[in-house]
Amino acid sequence: MTQSNQNYFNLTADGIGFLNRPREVQGKRKSSNYYACTIQASRGDNGEKTRFDLRIVGGQAKELFARLLEEFPQLLSKNYRERPTVVVGFRAGDIQPLKFETNNRETGEVLETLSIDGRLLKFKFIKVDGDMWYQSSSQDETQNNPDAS
Repeated sequence: MTQSNQNYFNLTADGIGFLNRPREVQGKRKSSNYYACTIQASRGDNGEKTRFDLRIVGGQAKELFARLLEEFPQLLSKNYRERPTVVVGFRAGDIQPLKFETNNRETGEVLETLSIDGRLLKFKFIKVDGDMWYQSSSQDETQNNPDAS
């Protein structure tokens, strides 16, 4: 009797950043709708930004995201000035680099945009306009991260 050994490499990233472009995406053909967002994550000593384009897949993350959109419908406003500022701690998985072209709104110049594409697995915390809206339990963090103790 043989046993199938299925190995895979699990590349994840943990970060903190501004949540932008929250949306529900209409699935193509027979696929289901799903939630997605862009996070401008901070890195380095000067807080430089790295863009993450993420599909929200974690069960609890999906529930929290749906509640967030329900409690703050202005997050979906086309006028970004009406949207509350949302800062999140997050874990992303299945990440890979992505490059695409956009147009500068003012000059029309074609710009290359770099992003990290992936799946949002978990929210560690969510702050809306500076107020803590959600905080995961520290016990969960310790269990999932042996280096946390």
